[in-house]
Amino acid sequence: MHITDLSIRRPVTTLMIFVSLVVVGLIATRLVPLEFMPNITFPGAFVQLPYPNSTPAEINENIARPIEEVLATLSGVEQINSNSGEDNAGVVVIFKQGNDINLKAIEIKEKIESVRNQLPEDFEYYQIFKFQDGDAPTLLLRISSDRDLSDAYELLNRNLKQRIERIPGVGQVTLYGVEKKEIRVELDPDRLTAYNINLNELSNKLRQANFSISAGRITDSGMRYMVRPMGDLNGVEDIENLIIADRNIRVKDIATVKYTEPERNYARHLDKKYAVGLDITKESTANTVEVVDAVLAEIDEISKLPEMRGIEIYEMFNQADGILSSLRELFNAGMIGALLSIVVLYIFLRQVGTTLIVATAVPFSLIVTLGFFFFLDISLNILSMMGLMLAIGMLVDNAVVVTENIHRFQRKGNDAKTASVLGAKQVAIAVTAGTLTSIIVFLPNVVNESFISQHMYYIGMAIIISLLASLLISLTVIPLLASKITPPEKSKKETLIDKLSIKYSQLLDWLLERRKLSVFLITLLFFSGVIPLSFMNVDMFPRVEERQLYLQYNLNASYTLETVKESVDRIEEYLYNNQENFEIESVYTYYEPENATSTINLIPDDEAHKSVTQIKEEIEANLPKIAIGQPGFEYISRNSSEQVQVFVQGEAMDVLEDLAEQVEWRLGQIDGFADVRSEAETGSDEVRLTVNHDRARNFGLTSDAVANMVSNAMRGQTVQRIRGPESEIDVVLAFQDVNRQTMEDLQNLPITVNEEQTVKLATLADFEQRPGAGRIFRENRKTSLGININLDDITSDEARTEISKVMNQIVYPAGYSWSFGRSFGNDAEAMNVMLFNIGIAFFLIYLIMASLFESLLYPTSVISCIFFGVIGIFWFFFITGTSFDLMAFIGILILMGIVVNNGIVLIDHINHLRSEGLSRREAVVQGGRDRMRPILMTAGTTVLGLIPLCIGTTQIGGDGPPYFPMARAIVGGLTFSTIVTLLVLPSIYVILDDISIWSRRVIRASGNDE
Repeated sequence: MHITDLSIRRPVTTLMIFVSLVVVGLIATRLVPLEFMPNITFPGAFVQLPYPNSTPAEINENIARPIEEVLATLSGVEQINSNSGEDNAGVVVIFKQGNDINLKAIEIKEKIESVRNQLPEDFEYYQIFKFQDGDAPTLLLRISSDRDLSDAYELLNRNLKQRIERIPGVGQVTLYGVEKKEIRVELDPDRLTAYNINLNELSNKLRQANFSISAGRITDSGMRYMVRPMGDLNGVEDIENLIIADRNIRVKDIATVKYTEPERNYARHLDKKYAVGLDITKESTANTVEVVDAVLAEIDEISKLPEMRGIEIYEMFNQADGILSSLRELFNAGMIGALLSIVVLYIFLRQVGTTLIVATAVPFSLIVTLGFFFFLDISLNILSMMGLMLAIGMLVDNAVVVTENIHRFQRKGNDAKTASVLGAKQVAIAVTAGTLTSIIVFLPNVVNESFISQHMYYIGMAIIISLLASLLISLTVIPLLASKITPPEKSKKETLIDKLSIKYSQLLDWLLERRKLSVFLITLLFFSGVIPLSFMNVDMFPRVEERQLYLQYNLNASYTLETVKESVDRIEEYLYNNQENFEIESVYTYYEPENATSTINLIPDDEAHKSVTQIKEEIEANLPKIAIGQPGFEYISRNSSEQVQVFVQGEAMDVLEDLAEQVEWRLGQIDGFADVRSEAETGSDEVRLTVNHDRARNFGLTSDAVANMVSNAMRGQTVQRIRGPESEIDVVLAFQDVNRQTMEDLQNLPITVNEEQTVKLATLADFEQRPGAGRIFRENRKTSLGININLDDITSDEARTEISKVMNQIVYPAGYSWSFGRSFGNDAEAMNVMLFNIGIAFFLIYLIMASLFESLLYPTSVISCIFFGVIGIFWFFFITGTSFDLMAFIGILILMGIVVNNGIVLIDHINHLRSEGLSRREAVVQGGRDRMRPILMTAGTTVLGLIPLCIGTTQIGGDGPPYFPMARAIVGGLTFSTIVTLLVLPSIYVILDDISIWSRRVIRASGNDE
């Protein structure tokens, strides 16, 4: 029994099933989590390797390279990059698509642990960060005040961090910009010499001083007791009185012990005030909006505390705002689109009841989709919302075709019930095939393991579920409701649609008579696409200009924090003196001895009078010059952090710096290349200390022992952690005023030879002062240096050509070369993935239609709609000046499934009419006339449903790439292909049918000859 028969025979059961689906969907709307991005994993990880008070060369040689070498042995590694600077290194490992990054992160940890013995003894910890969209901080806060917050760790930790951590749904809270206090044991070099204390032995004694162990049990008076020797240090006094040598020499005899804040080598400003950062990340299953609302409500309560008066908390980034703004804009666009679609339906149907019946497919399908989201563990995020938005205009297509066919049977004189059954059953296969073609275009994303495919999964699932729901309702509930209402009476007055139908059938008959003219028009239409294609601007990841500017100070050396602060203050003063003119909302600056950056947040678009480019130029015009660097702008954008980058590669960093300087100058001369900057950094001056092996051996010392003493003395080392009232407290052993030591202090550093003798370091080593290396970059285990380029009115493809010309003209020393950054690789990869997906989708669509028509030739006529749809996109993009990007490719993929629907409905009806006895020409003309209304209705509802997105500037997540290229691709392609379907497709059908007849004759003739 057909599903339509069943639904009409059992109306109460049918309605109860659908009411149940709606109720489940409504309940799920409260349970489906709201997220900024789904938890999509990219097969890559970043290993952060902090190593304070060290040089880039030291970190590169002793930490980064050993870890690089061991990670290269992992299976599936595609790329390993590292960079080593003062105090830290970072290693990025990118795996081939398809690898599970969660498993790979465990393997990375195991590999690093396997070479832990090769790393420096005082290398304490490392962190592994997986590249996951869902792992980004949910809320970035900055805390500032007129009072000094640099020593406010306990206050902020107690009142902010710990309270926010207790909120349900909060996963991690990171507080930075203030450091928790530590116990510093600051050694006096003169007293060390006087008491002949060996620094290495002192370090070991402090490490072993804190213990609490179990020593078994004893029996006393019939009772069993646990024996637990205690040697815990509980504070400054305990450490001061710790005996470290004979004659009761205690720590306080050779050092000053104090509980204090560690010295910071970085700082933050917000609105010219010292700022503290607070990053909040939600749990993976939590609802982003609910978590953010709860955190902000808690912050409001915290702000009322007497201790927190005068402390301001500023939102740097709020994921919930992006989600809600996208939801709001998509909802508004969807409602406008849905309203326009209903208006179109009413214009064609001319009956309120029928219009409302068809329109029920939209809310029902969307609600059912949300129900399935809950059971499939899919969140409502900016990708799934995009899918729902795209589906809105398509959801009435099946209902329109079914309803229109039911009315056609009603006009033939059938009663409402019979017409509903016959009308729905006749087009059931056609609408099912049409729905499958719209769905199947997303199947390649299931078998393709690319990064883009992971994103397409969330878009596709929204479209797939909603279209299946609309198919189900169109074959059950729509015929049921249509059988219960009075069919629309044939209007005695000829409507505009009726007139258009007559004119269309006459034109179609005229074209069928003139076969040569039809072939000429088809050929002309097809090749017309060359014109707009030659002017097409292709940029897979176009730059999105945000209301934010990024000012790099480009420091030319490493300076004291106070020196950098003076330059930062000067620049910030200039910006705030012109705040209103530059439309600045706030300025946030992060600076350290060798780097400083200011993020200039501009007022929102709806309040702005100037473009970002104009403001940038005005700021640059009178930007104060600073002696320690050359400030320069770069746009900051989420989706284009590496707009264009080129690398020079080799071994020696000094050679690469010379090459990079040459490349920077040459590329800077090219029009369209703005802010060309090399990553080369001038390193800090360093003192190179060479231990004289012979002299050291004469004193019974090894070079390694001397180096360890110097390292421990100058760097300082964490020798102990003791229990504090709220958390563990680090005990740091270092020399007094270690950051203010002079060359003479270093030369006079006491080195203990034996229990009775101490010598000065100058006796054992030679000293040389010279510039050190800046940050050291390595790509795939080759030392590498990047040159970053911002583009101005030039595409990535054009930039690639210009860069190749320049780079190939440079003469490179043996062993040195150049390569493009991943930005170009990403473009090519994205292009190849989308072309592959389109090719597979094309093949699958053909399979479905071949099965529907039981023919290999007829599907070819419908497939032609896709080609003409793409030509329509080219023309529409040319007329509107739209660049062709990744979003446009997604639009083509979705369009492929939509444009063939009308063709399927038309060709299927023509075949039905021919099977009923009509001649081919009569069937084609009658079929076109019968199907003109539903084709125009389905195309009109889809196009008008996307019009708000076409003309709007709505961006993914509020600050991602805009939706309009995708919407324009669908609108332009569908509009053009609809005209082609109505006028050209019938001619193509006839031509292919002639070919089919001719081929059968040839086959029969050849058979008779034999």
